[in-house]
Amino acid sequence: MTGPNLVELVPSPEQAAAIASDDEAVVVVASAGSGKTEVVARRVERLLEESSESLGRVLAVTYTVKAAAELRERFRVRLGNVSRRIETETVHGFAHALLRQHGTHIGLPAEPELMVRDEDRAELLDRWLEDTGIDPPDNTLETLRRLDLARATRTHCEFLDEWEQALQNAGALDYPGLLLAATELLAVKSVKRQIGRVYEQVIVDEAQNLTPAQYELLMTLTSESDGRLTTPTMLVGDDKQSIVSFAGADPKLMLRFAEQFNATRFDLTANFRSATAIAQAVEAVAARLGNTNPIGEFAAAGEVSVREERDEASEADLVANWVEELLTRGLRPDVLAPDESATAQPEQIAVLARSGSALKSVRAALAERGIEFASSSTSGEWLASTPGRIAMEIVSLRTSEEHRSTHWQLGRLLNISEDKVSTASQLADVLQAHADPSAAALAVAAQVGSVSDFAAALSSVELPDSVPREELAAWESDLSLLVEAWSRFDAEVDRAAVTWGNFKLFCAKQQRGDDLAPGVRLLTIHKAQGREFLAVAVVGLNDGQLPDFRATSEEDLKAELRTFYVAISRARRSLLLTRPASRMTRYGSRASSASRFLELIQ
Repeated sequence: MTGPNLVELVPSPEQAAAIASDDEAVVVVASAGSGKTEVVARRVERLLEESSESLGRVLAVTYTVKAAAELRERFRVRLGNVSRRIETETVHGFAHALLRQHGTHIGLPAEPELMVRDEDRAELLDRWLEDTGIDPPDNTLETLRRLDLARATRTHCEFLDEWEQALQNAGALDYPGLLLAATELLAVKSVKRQIGRVYEQVIVDEAQNLTPAQYELLMTLTSESDGRLTTPTMLVGDDKQSIVSFAGADPKLMLRFAEQFNATRFDLTANFRSATAIAQAVEAVAARLGNTNPIGEFAAAGEVSVREERDEASEADLVANWVEELLTRGLRPDVLAPDESATAQPEQIAVLARSGSALKSVRAALAERGIEFASSSTSGEWLASTPGRIAMEIVSLRTSEEHRSTHWQLGRLLNISEDKVSTASQLADVLQAHADPSAAALAVAAQVGSVSDFAAALSSVELPDSVPREELAAWESDLSLLVEAWSRFDAEVDRAAVTWGNFKLFCAKQQRGDDLAPGVRLLTIHKAQGREFLAVAVVGLNDGQLPDFRATSEEDLKAELRTFYVAISRARRSLLLTRPASRMTRYGSRASSASRFLELIQ
């Protein structure tokens, strides 16, 4: 990181109070850029220094493997060998380690099987139901999704008891089952006493992403049934950045912890990541999400620019020129803090979008200028349109007709039973007769037998004008992304390796990207959560893109606003927000409306 790190040099009064707190129950509500990770690191450092003669450990859990690795590295750099007393894990990782060490106390085998593939889980459930005389569900994989959500939220649904019996009979666990089994294990008094002697502090980062099942596990670890907290515990998070409610996350659990244990609450409101202009934009969005904390004063002025361009190509040129200017000339002195370096390294610059396909034009513009970049998106965000996702599932089905997860995905996308699309010929028939014209248009692609002809077949697909313009534009972006992926795949692999399976793997690699690769970061917004950059551009800010055109309910729109909040709060000094006034399709130019979220900061 270039320039002075204000958090490391002089903690603010609110940060210092959180670092110095010796209260057993602590909640830190940390807005974006407020230095929460540094507060966590400093508090742990202080606690370990004050208990230097102790052999006790600190358990620090967070939401993702990447976040855990970054927190572990932060501790290593700050504390050196002392960091060995800190165990940094995801909640699932902690549960898995606990069960491998002590699981025999609850009847688990010494090395329980962890079932991670949906196909294997579906097969186990169907076989168990059939063996016990129960008719399997019409859509087993959709049933498993409901079971996963029910276990995450600690609710009940059909087939839950049967699924847990099937897992127990097989001596196996799946990811949701790790949490429930670990909670059961900690209810064993001898195990609870032993584990209680290991950890003298528990810290939960990104606590807004906790599910009820995760919360129950952590509370079973740190407290007794009579409501006493037995292990000092700190929860750190920001409910405005809770964008995974679809997986059962409940940001209200932080408030529940505060009430349950009369926790001391610290609000970190000062934004140390962003400069004044960016902090003002972030707080304007936060206010719409219910946050009324005033913004403070910042050493750097920063800059926020909102630009509208003619079309996506012009938007991409604008962003590429902006990146090139940053790399060659750096940031303007007037947006920086005194004595702060103006130099911008490629990895300190990010271009964000709601979907991976919305970054396609930017990738082309950067490549044309010879600017190195690294792309990455979540699997659900790589393709934006329903036709694009169906196309990718055609590749999966051609790879193997045995994978039930593909059948489930197609059934969900086409709103039919998964058993009606278990073969490529069945899928072609279903698409041809489908009432949705955008799905019906893809029948020609499902009929292709050779992967070498797939891209050409996709390119021949024509969606009727009756399809909503947002879907048409999203399909065009997805089509271009898939054709581009095919072109690269065809050029890079030997003829013998040109198979459906290898193309599927290539697309998956394109979607995941390489986080260690050098270059400007091109990320979907969910991939950027928890990260910060010197300069950030957010592209494709049209209604229909962000917010997504499928977000129609008040709850969905609020989730999209939180996504926008996460996007703009990644920037430290420079924030560029752009939109194309029109999106080009093969059917001509389609006018677009500016995202309603832009009104909050203009």
